Amino acid sequence: MVGFCLVCTLIFLKMSIRVPFLTICIFSLLNVSAQLNDTVLSIPGVEIKADKISIFSAGLKIEKIDSTTLYVRKGISVATLLSEQSPVFIRSYSSGGISTLSMRGTNSTQSGVFWNGINLSQPNMGMADLSRISTFEFSDISLQAGGASALLGTGALGGSLHLSNTMDYSSPIKTSVFISGSTAGKFGAAIKMGAGGSKIAYIGSLSGDWNPNDFKYTDFNGKTKHLDHALSKSVSSIHQAEYKLNTKQKLSAGFWYQLTDRQIPPTMTMATSDQTQWDRAIRSSLQWQYIEKRQSFNIRTAYIDEKELYQSQSALIDAFYHLNTLQSDFEYKRILGKQFTIGFGTTTHVIRADVPYYEDIEYQPEGAIWLGLAYHQLKNGVKSVLNLRQDFSKGFKIPFCPSLSAEVPVSKNISASLAISRNFRTPTMNDRYWLPGGNPDLKPEESWNLEAGSAFQLKQTEYYQSKISINIYSMFINNMIQWVPGNTSIWSPQNVLKVWSRGVEVASKTDFKISGFNGYFRLGYNYTPSTYRETKETEQSIINNQLIYIPIHKIAETFYVSKGNHYVMFSYSLTGKRYIQSDNSKALNSYSLLDFYIGTDFKFSNSGFRLQAEIRNLMNKTYQSVQNYPEPGISFSVNLLITI
Repeated sequence: MVGFCLVCTLIFLKMSIRVPFLTICIFSLLNVSAQLNDTVLSIPGVEIKADKISIFSAGLKIEKIDSTTLYVRKGISVATLLSEQSPVFIRSYSSGGISTLSMRGTNSTQSGVFWNGINLSQPNMGMADLSRISTFEFSDISLQAGGASALLGTGALGGSLHLSNTMDYSSPIKTSVFISGSTAGKFGAAIKMGAGGSKIAYIGSLSGDWNPNDFKYTDFNGKTKHLDHALSKSVSSIHQAEYKLNTKQKLSAGFWYQLTDRQIPPTMTMATSDQTQWDRAIRSSLQWQYIEKRQSFNIRTAYIDEKELYQSQSALIDAFYHLNTLQSDFEYKRILGKQFTIGFGTTTHVIRADVPYYEDIEYQPEGAIWLGLAYHQLKNGVKSVLNLRQDFSKGFKIPFCPSLSAEVPVSKNISASLAISRNFRTPTMNDRYWLPGGNPDLKPEESWNLEAGSAFQLKQTEYYQSKISINIYSMFINNMIQWVPGNTSIWSPQNVLKVWSRGVEVASKTDFKISGFNGYFRLGYNYTPSTYRETKETEQSIINNQLIYIPIHKIAETFYVSKGNHYVMFSYSLTGKRYIQSDNSKALNSYSLLDFYIGTDFKFSNSGFRLQAEIRNLMNKTYQSVQNYPEPGISFSVNLLITI
């Protein structure tokens, strides 16, 4: 595996004059480290970590969904979780349809989704369906806002979502069983098991749901209808294991199987639909880590096999898609002196796409070399990071992507952050190879991102603490890809757009513990103007208009309180209007949703169970996230969680 990484790296070194600069930096810093190594053997409070993002992300905004929220919202899709609990926008094609992530005024192909560092976005589409991912399967879910291509590579212009599980070596066998049912006919069940010993840790889950999605909605004539042909069935299983070879070395393996079989319902403008879609994904990874006090090595390989079958008898469509991705990563990190950490590595991908609308089976080799330098002053808490990355891909030149970020304590209760970065997104394989219309001469989208933030610790006592953070950002995207009609009326993707996205993000967290009551209040507000700055000559009238399906305003609020074994939670969200045409002449109305949850825990010596009731869309609002795709009204559900 090491040889494979090094060979690929040598090939990519020849493809850019910037790589020798990175190489010189790496070996110069390692030389300094060697000189310091004999004199500095141990640094109190400083220890090398295996996670690249945790070391080289100072100054970036990262929000982790807290464990209590995940406990209460266990078993729902990640799309539903983020729509309820976060001010990011989830573009939903009705219940049972696909749901994609949009951050900071970008579209769904410009926000990444990662599982243990593995990109889940499909190479042909450039996005991931969050409706297929259950919160039950993960212990850690976090959102990173803003550009991070210097860390994560292609697609991370607006931000990224990260999914993972914490491995526990100290716990005996633990099992959780989850069962849920709703008045809408949805049924779900899942089981999760974890175990750990002195050298080995394991966590595994199996989940599935059956959802007819035949809810009532109101059509254009004011008549009540049932959504037809909307059955969705899914199964998912994740397994992760770690084995300590010795005190410094560890082997890790991961496996994720997903299967979804769903009918695609008619839109509100269609009388009927006979469309169906079957998706299956198998993701596997193997990783070796060497970690000691001052340095670490990390070698990982991952293989993803994705299949999709889309059928429609009326349209005479029987399309089978098969995509394979082989990924290999090498990382090295080392502490330099008392305040610096250096990291560098390579990443390689080989993508194979067998798509019926391509001329032939297409292969897409990709690779990158990166360098990170982190500074952490323990005494005053100042942190700063410099990241440099050069990616390579068959068919086009990818821009050199640097980033510089910092966190600075201003006072005891105030801190400030600043980040600037260059980011990119390579065209999807559909953009390049689709027949008719694919454009192999497309350039990568690229952006410059600038953001500043501040966090204020408002008050902290034995019973109450509150914190508020404010972030402002500006992002200019060049060469943005848009499918446009050509001279022969065939639509084709072109680099015709320039977009300016900017905004303000406000988040507050309040926790309290009073008279036996424990709880919290969370508020998030995103103000997101994202406008066209340049486009093709025939569409100059849309300059300064808001991008379609990007709400300017999004609010998410959550209130939770518990006493003893009982708890209550309210979630409220407001999504502003979304324009559905580039000239901003038509828009979908804004909508607000209120959800209510009440539950109780019963705990025994070695086991327990939780019974929870939920009311979704308590105000029974009629709304659409995407035009002509109705969303369900009020629904009731009950779920049971058993722990052994």
